[in-house]
Amino acid sequence: MKVYTAAQTREAEAAAVTKGTSYEALMENAGAKAAEEIRGLSSGKPSSILLLCGKGNNGGDGLVIARHLAEAGWQVCVSFLCGAELSPLSQLNLERLPQNVSVVPATGLEEDIESAGYLVDGVFGIGFHGELPLSVQRIFQKANRCKACRIALDLPSGMDCDTGETSPSTFCAGVTYTFGAYKPALLMETVKPYCGEVRCLDIGL
Repeated sequence: MKVYTAAQTREAEAAAVTKGTSYEALMENAGAKAAEEIRGLSSGKPSSILLLCGKGNNGGDGLVIARHLAEAGWQVCVSFLCGAELSPLSQLNLERLPQNVSVVPATGLEEDIESAGYLVDGVFGIGFHGELPLSVQRIFQKANRCKACRIALDLPSGMDCDTGETSPSTFCAGVTYTFGAYKPALLMETVKPYCGEVRCLDIGL
């Protein structure tokens, strides 16, 4: 079992790029593998999914998932919880979304949350520490009460990758897809209620 801290994850990504891959390819691998896993959860039957995305590369992973599932016939909605100024790779994958993906505002998400069959947290990744913004906390409070199958990318947003410390209203996932290696927090007993089943997906690190 590979276990990487946030710093070690970044080092592994940089080493993979040095050996000939790219950050774009790593993001594509992560999103494609997660999309495949989500399709498996639904036994291959298209469903409805809402992806909550941040402005960084964790949100970019979510956008790759959105593209793959939309192309597979899913009803896909995306909402950006941290503003519209995205990282370059996230912006690239936003521009790649097919026209049948709906981008919905972060305000008034309650109906979209309630109607989704699957709900994905791609807001913050391994670099998070401290407390979630209050606007995100309010959305997560609604998300954590919904009936959807809740999925976190890499680790639930609101959780420190290395220490396992959690913010108020940390996202509570039924399944966490972590990329490349397990993260220290995901192996701690104290955070199991937030992570659900943890699966590590090989993305080429």
